[in-house]
Amino acid sequence: MRSAILAAGLALLALAAATPEQQWKASLADDNKDWALKPHAILKIQDAAYLADGQSSNLMGNRGRPGSYRWGSGAGVLAASVKDGHPVIVMGGKTYTEAEIAKGIAVDRDIDVVGAPTQVSAGVIGARFFVFNQQNPDAKAFKGVDYFPYDPRYVVQGTFRADPKRPARVFRTSRGTDKQFYRVGEARFTLNGQSFTLPFYADSRDPAQIRTMAAFFTDDLTGKGAYGSGRYVDIDSFGSFPPSNVAIDFNYAYNPNCSRSRFYTCPIATDNLATAVKAGERDPHASHS
Repeated sequence: MRSAILAAGLALLALAAATPEQQWKASLADDNKDWALKPHAILKIQDAAYLADGQSSNLMGNRGRPGSYRWGSGAGVLAASVKDGHPVIVMGGKTYTEAEIAKGIAVDRDIDVVGAPTQVSAGVIGARFFVFNQQNPDAKAFKGVDYFPYDPRYVVQGTFRADPKRPARVFRTSRGTDKQFYRVGEARFTLNGQSFTLPFYADSRDPAQIRTMAAFFTDDLTGKGAYGSGRYVDIDSFGSFPPSNVAIDFNYAYNPNCSRSRFYTCPIATDNLATAVKAGERDPHASHS
């Protein structure tokens, strides 16, 4: 136990001593694990079911054939449903707890199902159920994330003006549904010699629950080297909401999960920065010299 604590402490010290660029590179390595290497990596998702209260779906497939498992309405190996906004799975006569469902329900060799609450339409909480296949060819073929080179000029300091009303804002998603977030304020900053105001959104309108904020933005590179539906950039570690000043690091700007996986529901960006943001993640479907 002591050796594990010491090792963790040394790792934290090493991270604290790293330069901003080294920390950024370490985050990209973590991104690659999230995409393809972890047991519940994004590219290991084989199918998804998004269900509202009272809806259900059955997982069908043939034992010993991991690639065969899909959601449908026929007889299946397990049944997924939603009750009062919480995921429910029944398999073999057993009803699993939400904690068990969050960890994953083993169905077959290399196949398990994970469920969690999520918005299924604007402001409506249902659940999503992912089927993970450890042998998914998409994960095996993944070559890694592709970012513009780190550039300290894209780390900007800005002032933050909170919106006292924190109104709901509905975004269209990649799956043709709607998702609701709360416009909690806007950041004002200078980038590439120009002044900008960029709105930021949160999952909650309760100030006590706002721990992170995200902007969904397009720029002059959108569809021209950057992902065509826009990119996201987060602000966190600001303490209690609202902060008076914020640091925005566009080197960490990232594509929505939908850029590589059709199984997510991602807001389509509409807030524009009228400049070329040559930082952050590139379009994974375009070639880059």
